[in-house]
Amino acid sequence: MADNAIGTYIGNYVIYYLNSASSSTMLLTIIGGVASVAGFAVAGAIADRIGRKWTISLGLGVTVLAIAAMCFVAPTGRVTGANGEMAFPAALFGVWAVKGFGMALVHNCSFPMVVELCSSKKIGQFTGYYYAASMSAQTVTPVLLGLMFRVTLAWRALPVYAAILFALSCAVFCALVKNIKARKVENARGLEAIEGD
Repeated sequence: MADNAIGTYIGNYVIYYLNSASSSTMLLTIIGGVASVAGFAVAGAIADRIGRKWTISLGLGVTVLAIAAMCFVAPTGRVTGANGEMAFPAALFGVWAVKGFGMALVHNCSFPMVVELCSSKKIGQFTGYYYAASMSAQTVTPVLLGLMFRVTLAWRALPVYAAILFALSCAVFCALVKNIKARKVENARGLEAIEGD
């Protein structure tokens, strides 16, 4: 819910709270994407050392710190645009890079971990649970956050909402989810892989 809230409303947050040009969101997307690539590149190696549970927990913890820092990023007050747009706060680029890296650790390990936690006969059932939970969160959070905006009348509520949900997610995940170290499986090579002679 937290990640979807940020993704859904960041454009409005930039325009209506930071009073910056909407093109800044494109730069945030690029920076977050590059940081995500770095996260995806190292997530497997981290998971091999500490397990998927702790890799996801690390990713959530890093993301909590990034979004908590976002709560303190304020409009710059320096007008730079022809239409009165303010300069974009550079600190938000750093926040977005850290968030992108952290969420890559989460995304890289979450579905494989779901598969590890069930028997081979229940993979379809657990895949359904995984995507039902994911899609439900994406459906609920824009409505819930929209109601919160209506009550608070403050765009600053976005990072607060997301930080609270990321922190809750990290706490629940650390406390309730089992850590399963995957057994190493030797991959077949060459013709063995296609069962050739």
